[in-house]
Amino acid sequence: MSLLPQKLVERAPVFRFIDSTLLRFGSVGAITTSLDFAVFTGLTKIAALAPIPANVLSYSCGILLSFLLNQRWTFRAHAYKKGNALQGAQFVIANLIGLTLSSAIVGVFVIILPDLFAKLLSIPLVFVWNYMAARFWVFKQ
Repeated sequence: MSLLPQKLVERAPVFRFIDSTLLRFGSVGAITTSLDFAVFTGLTKIAALAPIPANVLSYSCGILLSFLLNQRWTFRAHAYKKGNALQGAQFVIANLIGLTLSSAIVGVFVIILPDLFAKLLSIPLVFVWNYMAARFWVFKQ
């Protein structure tokens, strides 16, 4: 079910990916991003860990929860024909690419911005990558 008028979807096929899965993916992302940000803050501000290793650890914390919520709720893709192992491996690969992208963004922006602002800038860009990878590769039906 698309959130956009059918005529717009027909004229601009790029909008076909905007539907209820995007909202559910965003909800799961909000939960896992909150966890990521809280862990990152704790690691950098309390444990005094450098931003890049802290980002790797904080980002990694949400991968399992994100996989389970996205598989079962967002995309309702209970392994389908792929099986959980392949789907899980694809999810980890997609998220490792997202982690690399996130770390690169944090690494660049931490030069000119405080750690937390650098981290905040990475979130929307990585969200787009993760959604597209999940929807069109990992949980493709």
